[in-house]
Amino acid sequence: MNKIQLASALVINLFFYMLGKIIPKRKSLWVFSAWFGQKYSDNPKAFFEFVNKHHGDRTQAVWITKNPNILTELQQKGYCAYHERSCKGIWHQLRASKAFICQSLHDDLFSPCIGQSTEVVQLWHGIPLKKIMFDVFGGRENQKNSMGRFIDWLSPYNKHRNDIVVATSELTQNILAKAFRVPLNKVLTCGFPRNDVFFEHIEHIEHIENEQFKCIYMPTFRGGMASECDLFEKYGFDIEQMEAELTKHNIKLTLRMHPVNKPPYQIVKQIKNSKNIKLDAGNDIYQTINQYDCLITDYSSIYFDFLLSNKPIVFAPFDLDLYKKRERALYFEFEEVTLKPYCYSWNDILNRLIMLKNNSKSIEYKKQYDYLKAKFHDKTHYDSSPFSNQLYNELTK
Repeated sequence: MNKIQLASALVINLFFYMLGKIIPKRKSLWVFSAWFGQKYSDNPKAFFEFVNKHHGDRTQAVWITKNPNILTELQQKGYCAYHERSCKGIWHQLRASKAFICQSLHDDLFSPCIGQSTEVVQLWHGIPLKKIMFDVFGGRENQKNSMGRFIDWLSPYNKHRNDIVVATSELTQNILAKAFRVPLNKVLTCGFPRNDVFFEHIEHIEHIENEQFKCIYMPTFRGGMASECDLFEKYGFDIEQMEAELTKHNIKLTLRMHPVNKPPYQIVKQIKNSKNIKLDAGNDIYQTINQYDCLITDYSSIYFDFLLSNKPIVFAPFDLDLYKKRERALYFEFEEVTLKPYCYSWNDILNRLIMLKNNSKSIEYKKQYDYLKAKFHDKTHYDSSPFSNQLYNELTK
């Protein structure tokens, strides 16, 4: 972007910023977006659909997106959705009384339009294991030179702003209050809306000996965007052995890599012909997560959510020592907030899955599971949509 374009963008943004200050807000109008405006997923999606389904008569929920495919999809489903920079998109952002995000205001929405009197509700995208936000980059603000500070002064709409933050327990409330620099009483322990899926009614199927045991492997991200990540052959992933054992014990395995990573080409090629192993690259794992009987992960914080399912979790930290050396500071010691025994190879994972399918869990495992669940999730009335319902009631009381 050259200097003329930069100056033009600044003038336009400041114009909308001033409009956002003076245009009155409509109490019943809420805008939502997620993941840099490019995805329809996560906590904003779950809460958006809840509001539309249960409170559409009193609250207008509008999805704002930068992705034309999502815009078409949502409009075809009958939802109110607009492009971020369209006239209607800008107008609804200027008029909204609440804005819901899961990254940052300037990433997810057209931030100049979100006036100071619009309440920004940070739904975030998971209980953090690694340190986040100001706990990571807080000191960098003081390192900016005079030009950097001048640019910040010219673009106040780009400041990190979160008026309300949603947490899952007293522990995470304290962590997020510090990380986002918001008062403790502005962090609501309502739980994440996306976790309502763990309390949706699923038709009960009586256990039979040959019932499938469905597992999903979800490792955390490594390296850069679209980088190959070998967590397979290096740790004993033998497709023939895996196929034979999974068939023998009627276990189905889904591999879901982190969105920024992809499995090695050779593994993808082998899996294409597998009857028991498949790859999943869908946009929203929370559409299917509760259909699985077991989660396998290494350091992905999705396991905090999966605790609500009361289903087994297998930890496979293949490169634990390297991870500790390489990753930024953690909020917890890994060993203190995970479940043992750990698996350090695919053979270990196979053996563990077979044991779990046969309901073989130690007393210590069950005790630690319950301890972690209580630590990271406040007790609530686990009815239909418990977390979305609590959040809506808090925001409208």
